[in-house]
Amino acid sequence: MKKQWSKKEDAFLRENISKMKMKDLASSLKVTYGQVYQRVIRLRISKKIKSVVDDLISIQNKKVELSWKRKYEKSAEIIANLEDSLKASQKIDGKIKTFKIDEVSSSGDSESTAVVLLSDWHYEEDVKRSATNGLNEFNLKIADQRTNYLFQRIVKFIQIHQRETKIDNLILALLGDFISGTIHDDLMESNNLSPIEAIWKVQNIIASGIEHILNNTKLNIIIPACVGNHGRITERQRVSTENGNSLEWLMYLQLEKYFTKNKRVKFIINDGYINYIDVYKLKIRFHHGHAIKYGGGIGGIFIPAYKSISQWDKAIRADLTLFGHFHQMKDGGNFICNGSLIGYNAYAVKIKADYEKPKQAFLLIDSQRGIIVTRPIILNGNI
Repeated sequence: MKKQWSKKEDAFLRENISKMKMKDLASSLKVTYGQVYQRVIRLRISKKIKSVVDDLISIQNKKVELSWKRKYEKSAEIIANLEDSLKASQKIDGKIKTFKIDEVSSSGDSESTAVVLLSDWHYEEDVKRSATNGLNEFNLKIADQRTNYLFQRIVKFIQIHQRETKIDNLILALLGDFISGTIHDDLMESNNLSPIEAIWKVQNIIASGIEHILNNTKLNIIIPACVGNHGRITERQRVSTENGNSLEWLMYLQLEKYFTKNKRVKFIINDGYINYIDVYKLKIRFHHGHAIKYGGGIGGIFIPAYKSISQWDKAIRADLTLFGHFHQMKDGGNFICNGSLIGYNAYAVKIKADYEKPKQAFLLIDSQRGIIVTRPIILNGNI
């Protein structure tokens, strides 16, 4: 904005231009050197113009001198850095010098326990490809293919991870809903087997899978067993007598009896809803998952799971909670929800579950570092 000079300021300028230095004059008037010079021209104080110009030239010269000094100092700094870089580069002879990395044994000092979650097979249920817009198909043939592949991959995963850590124990968690049963009228109409036939088939598959692991590894197998909500023989779900009304609980007892003479197999079958196992420094909680109430809200199963875990922790605190039921594999930090063998079906649509391929969860717990691997066993392709 252009400076508006008052009569008082003009009088002060005329009176003091020959008495004061330009610096002090400009400071007193609270203006710049340029504004003083322009006002001198305007007021035609000609005999003082040369003095003003000389002052301005002197100031400008000082600015130019200071600018060159800074440029010189910066250039000197750059040259010094370049000289240091040159000296350093002269020490490099152009050859790469390597060093030997010490070898360790395949397992080193590490020890781990493998954990596999088996749940939500719904073995006898029928899923038409047309009913899932081509996303999934499931029947007895596919169920047998997927379970066969599942136990093959369990052994394969363990063998892979045994290259980097010592694995002596496998926790094979049976978390329920291996059959669909007839708790819904539509299942009575569409299932490929009756509940008794289905549980008998699943029992043989699980027993065969355990024997496959025993025959192809040296692992000890710990089996926490929890019933689901589909294997019940009652119309309505029971609470205190849930296990006594579950075909899956009967199957677990039969499997325990079958392997009773094998010292490498240990079943943990409780009367209650939850099983607890201590693995190194971690306490792990196992259950099917149907006690977690999820209504399809924002955040998915995470918020209902966190709320339930918080309540259970008031009684017995667990570091990790493992469950199924929701047909979607999710890692919530302090919980892992298992996927399903049946894959995407009408139930998944109903509870608004995320679409995912059929899968079961595989974990590796290190004795010192806790959970070091969480990965799915994906049952894709033609199966």
